[in-house]
Amino acid sequence: MFSRQLGVMLYVDDVNKEKAFWQSIGFTILNECQVMDYDQFEMKPTPESDVLFTIYDKAFIRQVSPEVVDFMPSILFETDTIYELQEKVASVTSTASAVNKEPFLNFNFRSPSGHFYAVKGNE
Repeated sequence: MFSRQLGVMLYVDDVNKEKAFWQSIGFTILNECQVMDYDQFEMKPTPESDVLFTIYDKAFIRQVSPEVVDFMPSILFETDTIYELQEKVASVTSTASAVNKEPFLNFNFRSPSGHFYAVKGNE
């Protein structure tokens, strides 16, 4: 049986920029370490979240698993405070869109590595 925990692996060009970005919009940073001289860290949207993101340096992934280095999942976050979260994200990146009302409350943004993320409002 699968557990309720879910892990997502993200591959980035600059681990430290990613860490600073996600931390600035409220993610909890966990378990920072180095593997084979490459930085990596884990993070959660909230401390009690069942989703754990592990951020790896693309150079590391090229060495250990080159067939997946360019893969990027499509990630949709959810929030009960979409307008406040959009303001917070927009304060740290110029890539945050305005909140759209169709087909549901949503906005999107890019991380420092250029990965695209969407946010759905539960309001």
